[in-house]
Amino acid sequence: MCIAIRLLHIKLFDQLPDPAIAMTEFRYPDDCQSNEDIADFWAIRLDQGDLDRCEQTAFENWQAENSGNVRLLMRARQTWRSMEMAVTDSPRVAQENTERQPVDLDGIRADLERLGALEGRQGRLPGMQSGKRRFRPKLAAAIGLVLVGLFVLGGLRRDPDLIAANDASAVREIHELTDGSRVWMEPGTRLAVKYDDTGRDITVLEGGIYIEVAPDKSRPLRVRLNDITAQAVGTAFVASKWGGLARGEVSEGLVDLRQSDGNIRLAKLSAGRAAWQLPTGDMRYGTRDVDRIAGWRNGRWMVNEMSLEELIARISPLLPGQNFILDPRMGDIFVTGNFDLAKPDSAMNALMAAYDLENKAYPGGFHLISKK
Repeated sequence: MCIAIRLLHIKLFDQLPDPAIAMTEFRYPDDCQSNEDIADFWAIRLDQGDLDRCEQTAFENWQAENSGNVRLLMRARQTWRSMEMAVTDSPRVAQENTERQPVDLDGIRADLERLGALEGRQGRLPGMQSGKRRFRPKLAAAIGLVLVGLFVLGGLRRDPDLIAANDASAVREIHELTDGSRVWMEPGTRLAVKYDDTGRDITVLEGGIYIEVAPDKSRPLRVRLNDITAQAVGTAFVASKWGGLARGEVSEGLVDLRQSDGNIRLAKLSAGRAAWQLPTGDMRYGTRDVDRIAGWRNGRWMVNEMSLEELIARISPLLPGQNFILDPRMGDIFVTGNFDLAKPDSAMNALMAAYDLENKAYPGGFHLISKK
């Protein structure tokens, strides 16, 4: 399988510059329109072999232009290499590769969203000539394979201590922690729990919880969501991270919302207050009807101006084998509505109809959501 992927890689990128040909003046291909495109170009070019002198100079200059360019390059290389890891016949090999170099899964997913949008640009990748329409099916299949790999590698990043079933009935199960706190979990939620003498830490790897916190002033309870931490003592609140987007909604008591390094307080939320993260990374704050907070425990998603990205991430565990990517050309879409957890297909169909979207399936269980 790995040989097949290598051949696919060569076929897709066989029109990149020949490293054996010295270049007197370096120019990026016309379709390198952003730093992400340039990072893809260098990732592909480095995989082909040594750079000539002119390329080496251009590569070093690009790295020096912005400290973030090195991170973009590492992520781009991981995106393509994860394809091989996704199809390896040995889980042990994937494990070893992951341990050698941690995989930026969230970053790779963002790259795949961008690559998915290339389907509407005649299937071009940075450095490919625009006439190569015949490689569009291969590109879609390649992205699908990487997506499957993301789910495999996601399990290798950190072992969860609690996992909710991918079933609407999961919301009825109450998980009692060792300190007496009680947790409800949305379908597909994965949690890591670490308690010691100084604190109680719950990391939401993916998903959403409603937690009733047992009081313990000597050991604050913290729920970690990406780079945001919600800290509470004797309270009840929702904390979620779907599609990488953090959210907190308080039904009782107080929750201190901080950046995870603890140095910056973002907000102090009281009952009926909420904070949520937009796809841009910005935070928004507002009010919620306390009786509607964590309505999913009663089998309904009741959402108010929730980003489409976050909502689809919440629905997707109930649609096994379907991996959704949103076409970034759609722009931001925010949803208000009431959906039945027991009918995820109906929820998806309603979203497609309401916002004039289409759900296009590709090999590997990959689904691209885009405007019609």
